[in-house]
Amino acid sequence: MSKLLKAYDSYGDVERGPLFTFYFDTLPSELVFETPLKETKENIANVLKVLALSPTDYTTIFKNWKTEDTANADSSEDYPYQILYKNNSKKGLIKVTLDSSTLKIEFMYDCIDSSLENWIIAKNQELRKRFGISKSPTFKVLTRSNSYYETEDVKTENVKLDIETNYNEDFLPIHNKIFEAIHSNKSGLILLHGVPGTGKTTYIKGLISNNKEANFIFIQNDFINSLLDPEFISFLLKQRNSILVVEDAEKVITSREQMKNESVVSTLLQLTDGLFSDYLNIKVICSFNTHLSKIDKALMRKGRMIAMYEFKPLSLDKTNKLLKDQGIKASNKGLTIAEIINHGSDNYDSEGTRIGF
Repeated sequence: MSKLLKAYDSYGDVERGPLFTFYFDTLPSELVFETPLKETKENIANVLKVLALSPTDYTTIFKNWKTEDTANADSSEDYPYQILYKNNSKKGLIKVTLDSSTLKIEFMYDCIDSSLENWIIAKNQELRKRFGISKSPTFKVLTRSNSYYETEDVKTENVKLDIETNYNEDFLPIHNKIFEAIHSNKSGLILLHGVPGTGKTTYIKGLISNNKEANFIFIQNDFINSLLDPEFISFLLKQRNSILVVEDAEKVITSREQMKNESVVSTLLQLTDGLFSDYLNIKVICSFNTHLSKIDKALMRKGRMIAMYEFKPLSLDKTNKLLKDQGIKASNKGLTIAEIINHGSDNYDSEGTRIGF
């Protein structure tokens, strides 16, 4: 009993590793299936149906229940949200948890047993097909831990780019150039500017959605000055062929003569057309709202610049086509895509600030 007690942590939760070792006197291998799933009695029943664990082969070790404590609660709706099973003839444990809108199934086994391992792999595939969600596009966010830089994956929405409908005619050649550059082994700079609501952020999301194999790294404004850090360059040496994305990039690209503090433009120049560029093949996408007159001219030299584009309100023809599709009367001027999408929404900004898009 004393050995079994060691399988509990200070919060009274069972630690899988010590419990497995207690039962089978060996180290566990582990395969974990985890996916979003609503907490319902029906869902846990469907999960157990897919697992199809025979009482002959598996013994239930413990259950944790989800119940309602009201006087008129329907007891038929009570169900175990967490169950631990022990294999009767092989070295294996299975822990099933449906909690906090997440399904988590943990298979622990002895890797020497190839037949059990193959069964677990096959069962994991069944669970993927039944409960797994479609893979979402992801990008990375720059973070810092102690003295070194790292990234954290962030899921984003799938965005289908409709260049013909949602952008002006002159943008298609620019888009093609950007798309080609993302798939090339070259470094360079992409400057996307224009008033809010014209589709800059949505376009970047679309690039991420349509280039899932590319390594997009989002640089938050708090990390702008990190571009000057030698440790950041060391970090980039492990991120070859990446695409750095900097939104609201005024601090990055403003002319060095206009910056009161040390500018990061010099680092940007090195990344896109300096000694590092041929090795790193880093692309940098900067979106901003400031006027081009404030941008450091060195950034716009031929050979360094992949593409530069100013997003403007849609042409009158495109504006009225989208308005007509929404059953809205025609406009007498071109509108931004955000103004069209949010047509009729309350605007509490007395100066008419547009909704970002």
